Amino acid sequence: MDNHYQWTHNTRIQQSFQIPTDQISLNHHQEPSSNHNDPIEFSHEHPQHPYMIMTRAASPVVFGQGHRRPLTMGNPAVLGLWSFATVTLLLGTFSLFLPHKSNSIIFPMALLFGGIAQTIAGFFDLFYGGTFSSTILISYGCFWIGNGMMMLPSIQAPLTATYASEDDIAQANAIFHFIWSIYTLMVTAVSLRFRHGTFILTWCLAWVFCTLFLTGMYYAIGSQALLRTSGICAYMAAIGAYYSGCAAVFEEQNERWWVGNYSRYNRSK
Repeated sequence: MDNHYQWTHNTRIQQSFQIPTDQISLNHHQEPSSNHNDPIEFSHEHPQHPYMIMTRAASPVVFGQGHRRPLTMGNPAVLGLWSFATVTLLLGTFSLFLPHKSNSIIFPMALLFGGIAQTIAGFFDLFYGGTFSSTILISYGCFWIGNGMMMLPSIQAPLTATYASEDDIAQANAIFHFIWSIYTLMVTAVSLRFRHGTFILTWCLAWVFCTLFLTGMYYAIGSQALLRTSGICAYMAAIGAYYSGCAAVFEEQNERWWVGNYSRYNRSK
C-alpha cells in the first residue's frame, strides 16, 4: 500500500464519518500518542476491517485499558462466562453444604446475572462471531431464568399445586434435569469435534453435565449424597468458566493462557 493510496483511503473514511480535519491524525509514520485525551485516530493495523481502523482514547485508570482502543465491541463471552460461573458456584454451595435448606435466596442472582445477563451476552456473542459459544450462553442463560423463577415461592407454588403429590413433583424435576443433561451431553460431544475447541470448554460442559445428571438422580432417588456430589461438580464447572473468562480478558492484553487447544484440528489441511 503506497502513500498515495493511504492518504486517499484515510480521506474517504474521514468524509464518510464526517470528522473535522483538525481532529484526525494519520498515524502511518506516527507512534500512538500517550495522551489519553487525544481525539479519534486512524490505524492501519487492520486495513481490511474499516471498523477496526478508527481508534479511541483508552481509559487505563478506570477500565484498565492500554493505550488506544479500536472502535469496536469487546468480547461479550467474558460476561456470560463469569455470570454463569457465579450463579453455578452459588448453586453448588447450597447443594454441597446446605442440601436440606431452601435455595430461594439465589433467585435474584439466578434471574438477573446468571439468566438475563448471560442471555444478553450470548446474543452479542453472535455478532462477535461465536456461533457455538453464543448458543451455549443463550441456552444456559434461559435455563437459569427458568430455574431461578422456580426458586421463587410465589411462582413455584402455583406450578407445583397442579401435581398430586411430592413424588410427582420430584419426578417432574428429575425429567427437567435429565433433559437438560442430555442437551449438555450433546454440546459436550460437539466441543470435542469443534475445530476451535479447547479442553477448558469441554471441561466446563462435562462438569455441567455431571451436575445436571446427578441433580436429576437426586430428584429420582432422593439421596442427599447425590445432591452433595452435584455441588462438587458445580464447583468444578464454575472454576473452568472463571478461568475461561480470565483467559479471554488477558488475550486482549496479548497474554495467552493455556486453554488446551485440540492439536489435531490445528494442523493446516
